Parts: sequence; C-alpha cells; structure tokens
Amino acid sequence: MTELLIVVACYLTFYANVGGTAVQVLALMLLCGAAAWAMMLGKIKAIPVSAAELVMYAAGTISVVLGVLSAEDAVGPSIAFLAAIVAISVLCRTVSLERLMDAGACVAFLCVITCLIVEHAKVMQALSISIGRNGLLRLAPLENHPDLTGYIFGTGSILLMRRVLVSKNTFERIAAGTAGLLAWVFIFAASSRSSIIALFVAGVITIIFEFRGSRFVSFKWIGIALTSFAVIVIPFADKIVNYINAMLELDSSARGVESGGSGRVDLWWRGVATLFNDPITLAVGGGFRSSSSELIGFSTESSYITILLDSGLFIGSAIILIFLLAPLKALRLSPPGRRHLSPLVLLPCFLTFVVIESIFNRYLLAIGNPASLVTLLILLSLSISRDTANSAVDAPRNLMPPSAILRHADGQN
Repeated sequence: MTELLIVVACYLTFYANVGGTAVQVLALMLLCGAAAWAMMLGKIKAIPVSAAELVMYAAGTISVVLGVLSAEDAVGPSIAFLAAIVAISVLCRTVSLERLMDAGACVAFLCVITCLIVEHAKVMQALSISIGRNGLLRLAPLENHPDLTGYIFGTGSILLMRRVLVSKNTFERIAAGTAGLLAWVFIFAASSRSSIIALFVAGVITIIFEFRGSRFVSFKWIGIALTSFAVIVIPFADKIVNYINAMLELDSSARGVESGGSGRVDLWWRGVATLFNDPITLAVGGGFRSSSSELIGFSTESSYITILLDSGLFIGSAIILIFLLAPLKALRLSPPGRRHLSPLVLLPCFLTFVVIESIFNRYLLAIGNPASLVTLLILLSLSISRDTANSAVDAPRNLMPPSAILRHADGQN
C-alpha cells in the first residue's frame, strides 16, 4: 500500500499543469498519507537523520519563516515543500532504495503510456518538424514545458532501462525497454537538447564506471556496435544530419549553438547579480519559489541559480553540494568491477543525468513534477544508505517489478 501511494502521488504531478493547485495538493496528501500509513504499520527503521535531510529541513524551515514574514502570499509552497521532505524522510526508512527506484520506473512507465495515448498525434506532429507561429512545434504533453518533458522522460528512461537489466521477467524487460525507447523519442520530439546532452554525459559515465570490464563493454561488442552504426548511418548521413539540425534548431538565431545557450548565459549572470544585490537574499534567500519569473522579472534557467536565490549562499551551496556528491556516493555502494551486477545499477547514471540537466533547467529542487519528486525520494534514501558493496551484489536480482507495485499487499510492505 505504501509503495502504491508513492507511485500514485508521483504520477499525479504529471497532471500538475492541467489540474492546477488541486492536483498538487492531492499528490502531497497522498505522499503524506503513504508516510502516515508506514508509521501506522510500525515498520520505520531507526536510522539517524542524515546531513542531507538536515540541510533540507533547514531550507524548508527558513523558507516557511520567510514566507510568513513576506508581504507576498508565499508561505503555502514553503509549507508544502517542508511537509514533502518530512514525508519523504519517513518513506526512505520504510521502503528500500532499490524499491524506490522500482517505484520511479513504474511512474515513468505510466507517464510514457499516458503520453502515448493522450498526445500521440502531437508526438508525430513534432517529429515531422512542424513550424508554427512561434517557431518549431515542440512536444509539451499535458501542458508541461518541453524542457520539463525532457527532464521527466530523461530520468524515467534511465529507471526503465535499469528494470531491463535487473528483471528476470522477459515480458517486463520488453515492456520496460520499449517504454524507455519511447521516452527517448518523446525527448527528441520535445527538442529538449539539455536532456540529450545530460543523457550522453550520463551514458559515458555509466560505461566508464559501471560497465567497464563487464561483458556488456568489450572489444567484441564495441566492434559490433560501431559496424552496425556505420552500416545504418553512413548511407543516410546527410539526411540524418539535416534532420537533427532542423529538429534541434542548431542553426537558429534563438536556439542555435551561437545563441549563448538560448540566452541562458545572460540570464545566469542576471541571476548571480540579483543574488549579490540583496544582503538578505545572499544570506538566507527569499524562500521557496521566490525566484519565479513572476516575482523577479526573468527566468533563472538553471536549478543552481534558483536554489541559491531561494535558499541563500550558505544553505543553497550545501544543497547543491549534496546533489553534486550524490553520484559519487552511489558509486561507492557497489564494488568496482561488479557494479553492473548490483540492484542499484544505473543509480550513478540517474544522478549524473539530474546534475548535468539541472545546469540548464530549474526543476532540480521541486515537488510539482514526477521527475523532481522521484529524485528527492532517491536522493534522501541514498543519504541514509550505508556502504553495502558486498550485500548489494549478493542480493537477488528478481526485484519486485513495477507492475507488481500496483497490486502490492499491505502485509508485504
């Protein structure tokens, strides 16, 4: 029941832009309900509070205080964030890190199916490179911004591909693999270049640190992959390059390679200037969502600038450091050379994607979309995890499939 509530809560945030505040409140209630249910069952592990949790509590508490003192009606989002962090802390002591990753894969699968059913016509329209009055038509399912779409399906694709690796059920592996490939298609249809870059970097890191020396990465398979790539791509190289240039608008004045990150660089400098212009903002920030474009007059276009403006230089830097160190901690949970056998395989890949993608977009520390909510669950669960290098590899690999989470009985939590 606990895991079911987690899945439903995270999935509901996919509808946040069409359902408004009501959907977000319902998702938070379900998340808190999952924590309350876990407490009723009495299965919360006695694990000390981690440094990451303390930092998040501090950020949430300060944000609530600033919201109360502010003339703006800003206390609501701050209370919601703090409540979510408290609920997540409880859930991380009830559900294992592996099972939270499974739940994230289930959420991603539901998002893929939803997008395929509801937005299939728009997917085909976007892939056909349609130009509207405002330029290239980019996929924005359920009114989620194209960049947020890339973030949701980028994180989701990694969790789905992990299920392909750890599952022993052939049907589930096919379903998860197909959904993961569709997630990549949706990223491309959204023309989310930051997500594509982050996936590439995360993939390289994965090959080097997780699969190096395994049967998946050998001269034989590298040769087969390169040969297949040459046979398929080279004959159509010009058409492929032209399509990618048009799809990703690499040559456009607004989004091209010479546009300063679609104008992001100028916005980043403006965000830094805003941070240092106000001593109070520099010290403690302005509170959760105080950096929204409606309040400061521009979009920060970077999670790291957003975090600093919301939480100040000190707490904000601590939050950023937690995220930056997370991939390294994930690597230490499994012994080198056998990480590809661990049930936590692709966890460093997932966290690397999040860190890189967040350079260009502002969704890292949030609770209003499935990717950010799942990331917080995984991050705080990781923060209380111990070095289980030996036990992680020896653990059985037939973990509960995402499909089973939806029918998981109360007594098995």
